[in-house]
Amino acid sequence: MSQKSEMSRGYATRLFFICAALSLVTNFPSAFTNSSVNTAVTELRAFLTESFARRGWNLTQTKEGMLRALTLNCWFVAQIVGSIMAPFITDKYGRKLSYLVSNATMTVAAFLQFVAATAYIPELLILGRSMAALAAPLSDAALILYIQESTPINCRATFSFLGEIGYGLMCVLGMVMGMRTVLGDSLPKLLLSSSFPGIFFMIFLFFIPETPKFLMIVRNDREAALKSLEFFQGPKKENERMLDEFMREATPEEKRSTIKELLATWHLRHAVLLACAVLVLTLSFYPVLQSSTYFFESININSNLAELSSTCLIVLFTIACMIGSFFIDRYPRRILVIGFGFISNLCLCFFVFFSVAASWAWWMKYAALGSLMMYAVTYGLVLGPVSWFVAPELVAQKHRSKVFCLCYSITNVMIALTNFGTVPLYQIIGAYTLIPLFIAPSFICLIFLYCYLPETHQKETHEIISAMCSHRARVASIRRDSSSSSV
Repeated sequence: MSQKSEMSRGYATRLFFICAALSLVTNFPSAFTNSSVNTAVTELRAFLTESFARRGWNLTQTKEGMLRALTLNCWFVAQIVGSIMAPFITDKYGRKLSYLVSNATMTVAAFLQFVAATAYIPELLILGRSMAALAAPLSDAALILYIQESTPINCRATFSFLGEIGYGLMCVLGMVMGMRTVLGDSLPKLLLSSSFPGIFFMIFLFFIPETPKFLMIVRNDREAALKSLEFFQGPKKENERMLDEFMREATPEEKRSTIKELLATWHLRHAVLLACAVLVLTLSFYPVLQSSTYFFESININSNLAELSSTCLIVLFTIACMIGSFFIDRYPRRILVIGFGFISNLCLCFFVFFSVAASWAWWMKYAALGSLMMYAVTYGLVLGPVSWFVAPELVAQKHRSKVFCLCYSITNVMIALTNFGTVPLYQIIGAYTLIPLFIAPSFICLIFLYCYLPETHQKETHEIISAMCSHRARVASIRRDSSSSSV
């Protein structure tokens, strides 16, 4: 009998809503902040221009564009530092305290951004965004670890989709709030609205226990681990056996994972490479999230339609995430990642073609718009949600936080570089920008994943690691045999 059938429907529903609430707690600050400035792009430009005009400085269009890029992309730079700090906090102090610290920090940061917009201090706005971004990896890591360590194996992927669904919903909220007909005509009001939810989320977090795996493996507190398991999955006769199963991920002398160990151990190093390869497929989403309105306006779509289309794009992405959660646990993960990774990049290719050809015929620009909509759908169905829990599935509990945050850090370096360069390059060469920055690297990573990505569907971590090592041994054996035959 499966774990899912043994967990009562009431507890399954309860666990679903707990994970959904945690997803909203995690995603509101980052998703709302980054998506609202997409539709409120005019107000952000006006804020930057007015701030420096009050100091007697006139910004050229180029300088304003660079300053706007700095304001937007300081988020991803600060996340690099945050992702380095996050595993030390999650591993030493636990997932729950990590959540509380990150949520409190992002709430204070949101209020700082409101003060910056009111006083016309762009430096304070950058500081507030950087402060929130510093805490974001800690919150993201806590969410992934909570879902991976508190849910039954046979619905682990479905519940993991809640992370991206929550992100999409908060992006939609941010874009709607950022529209001029809502709060987008006032940057201070828009930024102030993002500070209130954190207070209520903080209260919710106090009622959630630490994850059962952390309590069992790291704290070695069987009683607390059992209570936590019963809180998340309900009382079941298999709970004692599950606690023993958790210990299979522990080592005889449990020591904290180190970066040196990750780089020196083959299966850990390989897991990092595979996870980063999957995350490369997601890089194109971030400029779409922040600058799709600009992309649409650059092909002569009027500003109101461009603004509405950007909001619709994120709505489609969110709906796709919801649909994807219904089939992710029914099909092999490897096929879904590679298949939808290919399709999403094909949609980007069509967007580039139709954007370049927009001057040829009036309907080309709408074909480009449709291509980006299809990209959002294919990305949301599988690629976006799955990408963030590939790393935790490939390694044992001891290394999970460190590997996730290392991949997070590497990815944010790539996001910062590509996202910072997207708008300036777009002003020079247009949609061709997407080919060297996103499309070509993604197809290279798809080939790598086709060769080496193991199947993780319905498998425990120790089974996945064993499969990775067995594949390596088979490849090494084939190479030795080929070498012997050639001699």
